[in-house]
Amino acid sequence: MESDALRWRTLTIEDTPALTRAWASVEAVDHTGEHYSEQDLREVLEDESIELGRDSIAAVAPDGEAVAFAWLHGSAAVLDVDRLWVDGAVLPGARRRGLGRRLLEWAEERAAGLHRERHPDVPGAIRVVVHQNNPGKQALVRAAGYEPTRWAYTMTRSMEAPIPEVPQAPPGLTVTRYAAERDEAVRQAHREAFADDWGATPPDAQEWLRWYIPATTFRPELSWLVLDGDEVVGYLLTHFWEADAAATGVREAYVGQLGVRPAWRRRGLGRLLLATALRSYRAGGYERSALSADTANATGALGLYERAGFGVRDTWVTWLKPLD
Repeated sequence: MESDALRWRTLTIEDTPALTRAWASVEAVDHTGEHYSEQDLREVLEDESIELGRDSIAAVAPDGEAVAFAWLHGSAAVLDVDRLWVDGAVLPGARRRGLGRRLLEWAEERAAGLHRERHPDVPGAIRVVVHQNNPGKQALVRAAGYEPTRWAYTMTRSMEAPIPEVPQAPPGLTVTRYAAERDEAVRQAHREAFADDWGATPPDAQEWLRWYIPATTFRPELSWLVLDGDEVVGYLLTHFWEADAAATGVREAYVGQLGVRPAWRRRGLGRLLLATALRSYRAGGYERSALSADTANATGALGLYERAGFGVRDTWVTWLKPLD
């Protein structure tokens, strides 16, 4: 497909089927381990933090298929730096034609405008997350002046491997399954647990429902809480993606969030939650568990995961560029 035959426009909800096909084509080459159903991508496009008419762009072929696409979003609330995230891709057959550079130029211009509108009183930056299997994208962002800033591992473990014994809960604390009536208490616990985490922004109630406990992927029966009386002091939230299972043939339970409030740390609650969750995964018929770990996490999470039998599968790098 020649570049001059493409039409550039913003995305709409009706583009969901085309985007699903495009992502599948990208994943077939890049092998990032990310698979998306139409429902998954519809949820992205319906995100209230993205105004599709301004925060998205796509190069569309005459047959309506998406050849290159991107969207930008940021948080309504920021702490130290307004970090706006651009996500997107160029189909493998259309790479090395300048489409990725055009997406990035659009994203930087839009990010600068959005930063000025929302959070002009703090520094701004645009971030791009790049998988280890995509050297072309790494070269693109490096040439555009981005700096590698943060590294994260995707870690996995087979459920056939021995599972750590579940330790006793410390005196006065109890472990219980997630319950909907504790949604707000868990959200507040998460805000506190990750208040000092790099790049963290406190999710509001709307973000919490859409991205942390969405009905399509969140599995409350595999999610666990540690309570001090009636107070939530630790939590582990589990997700399952049907699209991943369909693509790989493996049922994978994903540890989306694991946190302990600062006053209750160094009491083994992370180990307690993780061992409890792993046993529930095996009992539920899951064949593998996965999670993402920031390599610079100050709480020692990486060591916790390694001791629980998780090993590194992939590396993702966050590249940042300051906004003017």
